[in-house]
Order: sequence, then C-alpha cells, then structure tokens
Amino acid sequence: MNPLTCCSTPSWVPDRDLGQAAGFDYLLGKCGSCGADWMNVFCVATSITGWEPVTLTDVERMKAVQTGAELKALMRVWGNDHL
Repeated sequence: MNPLTCCSTPSWVPDRDLGQAAGFDYLLGKCGSCGADWMNVFCVATSITGWEPVTLTDVERMKAVQTGAELKALMRVWGNDHL
C-alpha cells in the first residue's frame, strides 16, 4: 500500500534532505502524479517512518533556508507543530 493519500496513483519523488532535528530525519518531496507536497519523517529512536502533507508556504520556507543551525531550528519547530 502506498503511504501517500493525495490522489489515485501517488508516487514519491524526493526533493531535499532537510537533515535531522529533535530525533527525526526529514526528507521533503512530492507526489510525482499530482504534485502534492509531502514530508517523509523518520524517527531515529523507533525506526518508524511516516508521511505528512506539507503546505506550499512551509515548502518555500524550507527551500529558502540554507543548511545548518537555522534549518535545524526550522525543522524542530515544524516537527513540533505537525507531528
């Protein structure tokens, strides 16, 4: 079963590795069929992977921030708000 629920034929296309923050690895991507934005979230402690929809506003912010402390802080806040 495909974890993406955005359309009838979803397919995962990774875009940007956003690194790790607060025990989670974040990988930004989208559906190759309909273009919906998604976040693949991997919990380091439990090895459980989940998929969360992402707003266009969040995608733009995540792509605008360079790697490092600023991106880690952004992802920590995003994770706290969405997980």
